[in-house]
Amino acid sequence: MNECAFGTKDPIYLDYHNHVWGQPLYDSKALFKLIALESQHAGLSWLTILKKKASYEEAFHQFEPEKIAQMSETDIDRLMEFPNIIHNRKKLEAIVSQAQGYLKIEQDYDSFSQFLWSYVDGKPIDMQYQHASERITVDERATRLSKDLKAYGFKFLGPVTTFSFLEAAGLYDAHLQNCPFKPTH
Repeated sequence: MNECAFGTKDPIYLDYHNHVWGQPLYDSKALFKLIALESQHAGLSWLTILKKKASYEEAFHQFEPEKIAQMSETDIDRLMEFPNIIHNRKKLEAIVSQAQGYLKIEQDYDSFSQFLWSYVDGKPIDMQYQHASERITVDERATRLSKDLKAYGFKFLGPVTTFSFLEAAGLYDAHLQNCPFKPTH
């Protein structure tokens, strides 16, 4: 068992840890998709969201922000019956607000990716964890980014969820130092 993979043995989660989590992500739309999914994770296990990812992609136009930003209350009503997603109206509405915020950030910063990566000066920060017990769940940078995202209409992205996103998107390298899947910078 890989201690870095949060002690899980679930093959879906292990595959995610080994090939996706913590790998630096620079594509704006891929970052949007990940942050939208992170917001659905609030209060739930990440594995729950991973198992529902394909359904979220179908429900939300493959996470195309331009299409999501146009979604109406009627669309949200339909999603409340959509199979295999979390039927929390406020969380579903949050993805629409996030898409609208994404478009505003794209206007203001030329790219959502550029905006996010500016918080780490354009390169991943290696957290240099030796043991899983050293991991933290929030810091000042995540708190500031959460606040700035909220100013653009992002919801369900408090500092802890934002910190989790920074790890997942590889802005923070939170892999343990001896993890065989640690990215090379």
